[in-house]
Amino acid sequence: MSGLQKSLGGAVGTFLALSTILGSGMMILPGTSYQDLGRSAWLPWAVAAVSVVPLLYCYAWLGRRHPSASGVAHYSEVAFGRPVGRSAGMLATLALVAGIPATAITGGRYIALFSGLPSLAWLFPVAVLALATLIGCLGTNVSGKVQVALVLGLFALVTCTALVALGTHGVRAPSTAVPPLGKLGSVLTAVYVAFTGWETVAFTFEEHKRPDAIPRIFAASYVIVVALYGLVLLGLFSTVDPDDKALDQAPLLRLAERSLGDLGQPVTLALVVAAIAANVCASVLALSRLVYGMARSGYLPAPLARVRHRDGNPVTSVLAVGAVLTLIALLGSTGVMSFQLLFVLSGGIYFVLYGLGAASYTKLAGPGAPRAVAGLCALTVVAVTVLAGPPMWTCWALFAALWLTTAVLTRRPSRTEPEYEPANR
Repeated sequence: MSGLQKSLGGAVGTFLALSTILGSGMMILPGTSYQDLGRSAWLPWAVAAVSVVPLLYCYAWLGRRHPSASGVAHYSEVAFGRPVGRSAGMLATLALVAGIPATAITGGRYIALFSGLPSLAWLFPVAVLALATLIGCLGTNVSGKVQVALVLGLFALVTCTALVALGTHGVRAPSTAVPPLGKLGSVLTAVYVAFTGWETVAFTFEEHKRPDAIPRIFAASYVIVVALYGLVLLGLFSTVDPDDKALDQAPLLRLAERSLGDLGQPVTLALVVAAIAANVCASVLALSRLVYGMARSGYLPAPLARVRHRDGNPVTSVLAVGAVLTLIALLGSTGVMSFQLLFVLSGGIYFVLYGLGAASYTKLAGPGAPRAVAGLCALTVVAVTVLAGPPMWTCWALFAALWLTTAVLTRRPSRTEPEYEPANR
């Protein structure tokens, strides 16, 4: 029996999902897409929002029937065997180890820019990761309450700023002009990063009281995410010129300044801190669960699978994750490690994980209607892989190399953990 306690309810689970999804993508991507495509920037966002739905359905289905701390690693192992499961788990670990520090560094750069204090570019990432580690050590219940408070604050700030902008400057209708396909494709590939995170949420599913509520958590978080991004885009259309050079560095600051005047900078600062802190706290929690699950399955050192008896919290994995992430954030924020590489690596791998989840769903759900969902997922995965070019191809090649290496080294029969057999047949 698992040592993790089932303590998450539907409401807290939804806020945890929102914390994981709304991160650095909100800080930059609405501005860069608007700068590239003008008021046609809504098109790649709409395409991404619609095309990601089948992939989310797959993860919701898998989470409800296979709620495991190993997430996609467990789904892949059940569907395709131990080598694929281990490779998927290692790839997911790599994605989070790269992506979480990159998000923290993004927040540090924003805050350093606003405050005029360059040292915050590395102090903030280190501080927010230390705080996230401490909160993770206190347990899922404490972390869940923090996510609720931070996301409510973030939601209120974004909504009020966008609505004030629209009320003050009026609504400028999006353009229906279709940009050149090459340009649209490159922006679409970047925008997809804003719709990653649900595969990370899956690492917390083992702690949900009611796995049958997972599809509703996905649906609610999806609607809120799409609404927030839509408000930000409309606000930018109404208040900021697409030629504004600040759009690729601080689009939310421009939006807040145009709608709130002198209050724009402190509001933006609060928004950035809330978004980054919520995302980092939720992601550290999720990664610690993945590391715990991988250790429990024998893929990582056994001490990482230890749990604290009084609350079932895998404190050892939380501390290990926090130490590694803090070191990488320090190296990335000081220029020793490539900050851009962290983002490219994590973004590409997240989409590979979507593809692996969809493939696992296809194998486990069987024939009939699931085949249609699988076809839509395959269309999205192939299209994004082709459009993204070499960085995405490299991520798929990395998975293939891991799988081949694991298949050669692992000669034991494939096994699954009996406690995670499907609850509904």
